[in-house]
Amino acid sequence: MRLKITLTLLIILLGLLTYIFYIDPWSSRLPLEGEDDNALASLAVDIDYLRIYDNTKNRALTLEKSENDWMLTEPFLWQANTFAVERILTQLQFLDTKVTFAVDRIDQTGSSLAEYGLAPPSLTLEFGSSGSRYSIGIGKATDLGNHLYLLSFDKTKIHVVDRSLLDSLSIDIESLRSPRIFRSNIFEVNSWNLQLQDNLRTRVTKNENIWTIETPINTRADSIEVNTLLGKLLELKSLRVLQPTPADLRLFGLQQPSLRIAIESDQSREALEVGNPISPTDPLIRYGKLENRNTVFEIELDYVPELEKAQTNLRDRRIFEIDTAYATSVSFERDGSESFSLQKLETDEWEILIPDEEQGFMREKGSNEAVKDALDWLNKIKAIASPISSGFVHDAPTAADLETYGLEVPEYSIRIASGRLKDRTEESKPPKVETLLFGDLHSEDRTLRYVKLAESDFVYLVSNDILEMIPDVLFQYHSRRLYEIPGDATINKLSITRLSNEETLLYTSIEDSNLPVELVDSLTPLEVKSYLFDQYTSTVSIAGKRQSWAYLMSVTFQWASADTGHSKSVELYVSELTGGPLLLGGSIDRNSVFEFRQPFIDAFSSVVFDRVKRSVPQEPFDYDLPLPSEGEEHASPDAEQQ
Repeated sequence: MRLKITLTLLIILLGLLTYIFYIDPWSSRLPLEGEDDNALASLAVDIDYLRIYDNTKNRALTLEKSENDWMLTEPFLWQANTFAVERILTQLQFLDTKVTFAVDRIDQTGSSLAEYGLAPPSLTLEFGSSGSRYSIGIGKATDLGNHLYLLSFDKTKIHVVDRSLLDSLSIDIESLRSPRIFRSNIFEVNSWNLQLQDNLRTRVTKNENIWTIETPINTRADSIEVNTLLGKLLELKSLRVLQPTPADLRLFGLQQPSLRIAIESDQSREALEVGNPISPTDPLIRYGKLENRNTVFEIELDYVPELEKAQTNLRDRRIFEIDTAYATSVSFERDGSESFSLQKLETDEWEILIPDEEQGFMREKGSNEAVKDALDWLNKIKAIASPISSGFVHDAPTAADLETYGLEVPEYSIRIASGRLKDRTEESKPPKVETLLFGDLHSEDRTLRYVKLAESDFVYLVSNDILEMIPDVLFQYHSRRLYEIPGDATINKLSITRLSNEETLLYTSIEDSNLPVELVDSLTPLEVKSYLFDQYTSTVSIAGKRQSWAYLMSVTFQWASADTGHSKSVELYVSELTGGPLLLGGSIDRNSVFEFRQPFIDAFSSVVFDRVKRSVPQEPFDYDLPLPSEGEEHASPDAEQQ
């Protein structure tokens, strides 16, 4: 019985001692009011300085805010990982304080700061803003719960806080620094340049969102190619830091770097220097460092050949600086042939100007469609890269060079005046004029031709196929309305004759009330697709075979206007139908051969095929039918049909 009483008293005594030494300090904590729920809330405002010192490893990490960006300044200078820094700041600003008790209370209980891991602390966190800095100690974790002890900056209080603060401060330096090398964003960059070890330089600048190559020559840049390569450069990442303060940069090939990339914006200028490959077996991983900083790091750069060809790859391959879509005049000149010009009127219609000794110029109505097609093809002319050339032949040719290319005295040229430059929105006043000179075909590749602008020195190789798509003779720009009739004129007679046997396939008039509607619609007015020849011929070539005209179509128009009151007859010769989208026509009156549009082809085919009697194909051989005797022809009762 006495033993039980003794054990009971012993347990009560141990409980009282535990209460006195461990629980009582927490129960007699200082009151937490308002922001005291976070012991650091009032201090962690607008922080611009953070220093984490690890007493166990004798290592420090220092972060400083500069121009809204956090920089790692110790043990080396580097852009900080914004997300990692923000995590630390968030922990400080929203730190949950569970218990606070005075340091002098632990002295009364016979304890010491060392028992809480605070003499010295495992980590020391120094932070501040506006010239005021505070240092707090972070001790060991509590025996119970996911918390740790924190010594206040004035060394008078111990806070029991959430352990997540220690987790945010215990990250390694590789996680605390940003892997990005360049801090600029692509929209901020206004110039950048590449310099190779052999002193080959390429400098690109931006003005009003238009990129221009300034070095080695001054010429337009391809904005898409520039932005693509610039984006890849800005996304370059350092793999790991090797030497914060190397003794000899020559060991890394950085005393005279093989490549230097400089990025400039209104706010900053940054330059990356690239040295030797880390290993001969892995040339993609190289040593690198930033200009004016000693820290050497690893970088993966797998497009060095692309950078070496930047002068060519970034260059705008388009020949014209003007935008031909806004052309106001076009002139065609060929040595020994008739020259002519196209001029855009205020009505947006195009007219043809033909030199005339007596009148100065003769004017004819042009085809808006033909001019637009030609200008579209002119806008597409580009320098073509091929196995024999980059497309950029010569940037400063001599007279002898131009003679070699057939450009000293070109036999053909196109002069264009335009009210707008490529990629620009503002109007060019007065209109800018550029003249395209056509040279010889390349001796090794006959699909390429030398060209240059008369206003610049650059010689290019372009696709001769595209040049051949640009009509260069006068008649091809004539109005594609084959004949002019009043808007209220109607067709009152229409006939189609097969020329091979003079068979009439269609003869109708307005009195018969059976004029084919679709064909009539395609004839009022008749718009041809294109002109093939500027003189009428009795035969045409289709699929390499010379053929005579197959049909003659006669159309009579009746003027409805009371003051005119007359009619006009038109005769059109039509080729044989091919079953495809090709149907040719000829007109003696217009002295031309042309190609019909699809609406006419469909309507004409429907009328001709629906009215032509065609033999039914021979039935398969029937053993039950007797063979026809000599001179007889065996046919089914339905041997012919409409």
